[in-house]
This record gives sequence, C-alpha cells and structure tokens, in this order.
Amino acid sequence: MATYVARLVAEQYSERGQSKPSIAETDPELLAAIQAATASTTKAHWWKKQPGADIILSERDRHVLRKVKKQAKFLDHGCKCCCISIGLDGIIGLIPFLGDIICVLLALNLVREACKADLPRSTIVQMLTNVTMDFMQVRGGLGMTPIAGDVLDILFKCNSRNAAILEEYLFLRRRNELRYHAGYGGV
Repeated sequence: MATYVARLVAEQYSERGQSKPSIAETDPELLAAIQAATASTTKAHWWKKQPGADIILSERDRHVLRKVKKQAKFLDHGCKCCCISIGLDGIIGLIPFLGDIICVLLALNLVREACKADLPRSTIVQMLTNVTMDFMQVRGGLGMTPIAGDVLDILFKCNSRNAAILEEYLFLRRRNELRYHAGYGGV
C-alpha cells in the first residue's frame, strides 16, 4: 500500500515539474531578442557551441544561472539507472539520517548561489519551500518507511525545480527590461 501511494505521489510531482516548457521557448518577445542576439554572434566553425537562450541575460545572471543549473544537474540527474536519473542527492539520501542533512545543506547551498542574482523574497520563499518539501517528505510521513521515502527523494528533484524557478524569473526580469527599453513601460 505504501509503495502504491508513493508511486502516485511521485507521478504527480514528476509530471508537474517537467512538463512545463521554459519561458524562453514560448514568449515571442524573448524569442525575438534571442534571435537578434544570436544573429550578431557569428559561428565560425561547426565545432563551436551555438549560443543558448541565456545569451540575452547579463553576464552576472548568465554566470549564476549556469552555475545553478550545473549544480542541480549534478545533484538530481547524475546518472541513469533503470530509466530513472539518480543524482548525488538520491545516493547520499540513502544514508539514514546524516544523508538527509547533507542533502538539505547541498540544496540550501544551491539556493544561496541563486540569491546572488538579486532575487525577490517571493522567489526565495518558493525555492526554500521546495527544499522544505523535499526534506519533510523524507523525514515525515512516507519518509519513515525506508524505501518509499528514498524513492520520493529521488523523484522529487527539488534542485532542478529551483533551477527552473530561477531561470523563469531571470527571463521574466529580462523581458520586462526589454519592454521598458522599447518604450512599453514596466510591467
């Protein structure tokens, strides 16, 4: 029964976080700005990387976003095992009590890195809520059962969610800056 409930909750959490496309892929103003920025940079050779969507961000925001995304990928999607990506967070979480504390500290470090991009309180609270939910599902409720708590910890992926929240906020802020400079006024 516990594994059935864990599977239902895990499906709900995994669908919610991964089915939403990035705002940089859907917003027409951001798409136009990305096209204009990539048109000005010429790609001389086929082996050079094509510039990503984050090219329209400021240098500091781009650095913070890339660092947070890299940490989130390392913590949540380290390797694939049986069609599920398991990161360092899931592996360390298998250690009974100390592993959960280490995972929370790593997640809080990711939030601290994200705060270097001058985030508003609402975004920081949203990120800390993800970290709290990740920790509480392990320590409370289903986390008391050994296997179900670890499975939920592997499937919830709070670090990737926090990276997506940061990315969405940075692109929305950049879109509002572009609107302001174009004369639409601030939103």
